[in-house]
Amino acid sequence: MPGEEQEEIIMTSSQCSLVNMTCPLTGKPVTELEDPVRSTECKHIYEKQAVMHHIKVHAKRRSCKCAAAGCPKMLTADKLICDPLLRIEIDELRLRGNRSTQAQMVADCTEIDED
Repeated sequence: MPGEEQEEIIMTSSQCSLVNMTCPLTGKPVTELEDPVRSTECKHIYEKQAVMHHIKVHAKRRSCKCAAAGCPKMLTADKLICDPLLRIEIDELRLRGNRSTQAQMVADCTEIDED
């Protein structure tokens, strides 16, 4: 209504949209991957060097099955990308991890009276 102040509401997601938290091949957390890539087929995240080696070693006709347990999708080098959104999602996950670590590092300032 005229004359009333309006507030801006900004919605943020508290959920992680990453499909996997560790590389299915190296076991490294996605926050520690040096060169992360995402499959456009199944959205699993890999360390680029490890997944390229996996495709090269296991590929028949230039594709092989996704290394994530239970995933039926096929991996091909041309279906692996490092989109800008992936880097942002991983950075947000790192920040959330730092915040939760900081929240757990609370000093116990209570005194116990043993009398």
